[in-house]
Amino acid sequence: MFVGRSEETARLRGAIEARTSKIALVYGRRRIGKTALIRQTIGRTPALVIEGLENQSTQAQIASFLDQASRQLRRKLPAVTTWQAALMELDAALAKKPMVIVLDEFQWLANYRQELVSVLKMVWETRLSRKPGRTLILCGSIASFMTTKVLNSSAFYGRVDVTIHLQGFQLAETARMLPKRGFGEVLDAQCFTGGVPKYVELLSQGSSIAKSMNEEAFRPHGYFVQEYERIFTSHFGWNDEFQRLIRALAAAPYGLNRRELAASAKIDEGGMLSQRLYDLEAAGFISSQRPFDKGHESRLIRYHLSDPWMSFYHAFMRTRLKQIREEDRKDLFLAIRQTGAFRSWMGRAFELVCMRHSSQLAELLGFGSISYDSGPWFRAPRKGITGVQIDLAYDRDDKVITLCEMKRQTAPLGRAVIPEVERKAEVLRTEFPGRTVQPVLVVDGPVSREVEAAGYFFRIVQASELLK
Repeated sequence: MFVGRSEETARLRGAIEARTSKIALVYGRRRIGKTALIRQTIGRTPALVIEGLENQSTQAQIASFLDQASRQLRRKLPAVTTWQAALMELDAALAKKPMVIVLDEFQWLANYRQELVSVLKMVWETRLSRKPGRTLILCGSIASFMTTKVLNSSAFYGRVDVTIHLQGFQLAETARMLPKRGFGEVLDAQCFTGGVPKYVELLSQGSSIAKSMNEEAFRPHGYFVQEYERIFTSHFGWNDEFQRLIRALAAAPYGLNRRELAASAKIDEGGMLSQRLYDLEAAGFISSQRPFDKGHESRLIRYHLSDPWMSFYHAFMRTRLKQIREEDRKDLFLAIRQTGAFRSWMGRAFELVCMRHSSQLAELLGFGSISYDSGPWFRAPRKGITGVQIDLAYDRDDKVITLCEMKRQTAPLGRAVIPEVERKAEVLRTEFPGRTVQPVLVVDGPVSREVEAAGYFFRIVQASELLK
């Protein structure tokens, strides 16, 4: 079932239907639905779709390229040994046919090298693009390669007409994939998967999301049991520094600054750390955050593990893999769900879901048309001053700071939340004396009458409203 992606489909379709030849670049983590998006958009338009081979030599990639093209075009392309010759043979085989040319898993086709990128640019410009009705779509799952070696390369810089960085589904799209589920299960699925379509599809198949998670993550032959190794090694091989960085951030749900991260991961703060962090962030596994009042060059940056499924894996699966593979317990996840560690993790996962829906929340609160800067705000403790961590606030052009507190619980939320938020609000008033601080509560679950009657919060938003 294909749902959502209306904006991405429209942009890609615009490139395909243009009168002149266009180049589109689509990238995003594995399982995010790149190939499904491309096939859905292409529809019945004549297309040649060629997929790279993981961990194969250049000669194997060329041979596979020619074989796939021969089968789809129903014309045998002669064997050649260079990319330039292979692309020239493709041009000859296509003759004057209009065609969408899709090179999927492009980083594998190129073996992560510049050679194919440069040759493709030359043959595209001199031959392939000269025929009407041609569109070139480059698709890849290694974001750092697709951005640095293709999009920003000297060969393709300024020549890519459409760039799509495909992200996980928002809540509304996840709900469309789970049409018969209540909001609680939809939110659980979003917390576990981050809206990765393949994962949501897997969880949709059981009698409940929890039972599906138990089957796929905590049984010996479950899909998720090997998924971390499949995903992580396809991006970074077995580089131990990447592994250590991820583990350090998994142990710090509210993030670490660069120095703390280097120390926790036991990695030199200089050297390759910047490149490692860029590669992890480009892959969508981690995110960097700066206080909303600081510029993009600020050094007050914190990193956190932003891939929800990867966070879940490290919190509940990694240390239990031996038990999962050997004991075949039918109720392991059901037992985990009763623990305080799970409730704490779900609380943080809910906060991250809300942060990913910050623009929808702004619309719900009525200031979506006002310019604002949004994000976290944090201040380290200083002498005589308590530190504070605010996960989501909006610094608005109308001189208002909207401070969001996010809670998920089953018991009614009590009055204790008010002094908790007021302490954060008071720090903001001190730091920004010219601003009005407007507290907002975003909650999944019941709120006590005391909290509602207090009138402290400008607005109490139920998480289900984010579906609208």
